[in-house]
Amino acid sequence: ATFEEDAEKRKVMLDPTNLGHLCQDKCATYADLLLLYKSARPPLAALLAMIPMMKGRAYSITTSPSASPDSVELCILINIFWCKEGMRYGTASNMLRKLKIGDTVFCRVKSGSMEPPKHDQSVICVGIGSGVAPHMALIRDRVFASTNGVKVSPLSLYFGNRFEAREFLYRSELQQIATKHGDWFTLHTAFSRDVIGKKTYVQDLVAVNNDIRENLLRRKGLLYVCGNRNLPEPLRKSLVESFETNGKSRSEAILAMEEMFTHGRAQQEVW
Repeated sequence: ATFEEDAEKRKVMLDPTNLGHLCQDKCATYADLLLLYKSARPPLAALLAMIPMMKGRAYSITTSPSASPDSVELCILINIFWCKEGMRYGTASNMLRKLKIGDTVFCRVKSGSMEPPKHDQSVICVGIGSGVAPHMALIRDRVFASTNGVKVSPLSLYFGNRFEAREFLYRSELQQIATKHGDWFTLHTAFSRDVIGKKTYVQDLVAVNNDIRENLLRRKGLLYVCGNRNLPEPLRKSLVESFETNGKSRSEAILAMEEMFTHGRAQQEVW
């Protein structure tokens, strides 16, 4: 505002109420404010001191290094949010959304927090939305191994989203795997907004299906969970409910569930 000669405009620029309106109603960014108030010319050093450094975005890889050693595939949710004047896009996902074939992106690959299973270990994968990404890597790796003659243990995927018609990620591939590799792969799906008045979530399926008890209790298999931060708590309750139907008491079922996490047989990646 120091460089604005018009007193009235300078008053508006310095009014906290106006700035609050711009932020809340328009979701204005630093760039928006500078474009709106072109007379504002803060020194670069001051501008850099005000703007926080942007954190790198981490996205889960859906490809198996064994099956696809020369490529990396990501499953990215385009982040959108709403303000009073309409929809806005997240910074990083919007940049990726606009990319064209042949564009260059600077990135790096780093190890995730979940240790992959061995092929002879039974696995339960639970993922919602783009949380299916790391599970796809595990499934594709197991498909590659099975196709090349390796005997693999059962793997079940519990996938959930809102609408089946437009949010059933990897539908054709997963259904093909379920058909071709049905001797070891089982697919369970839950779509919470398809039936009005009846919401079904992945944890609801976890509570009632036998492969949960078979793979996690009898076979001492591994559990992988990926999705938003609202998933783990109801999922743990569903695990307890499932274990109870296996003849365990409530306290025994809770202990069995907790031991999976404390002993490393259950891993989760949530945000």
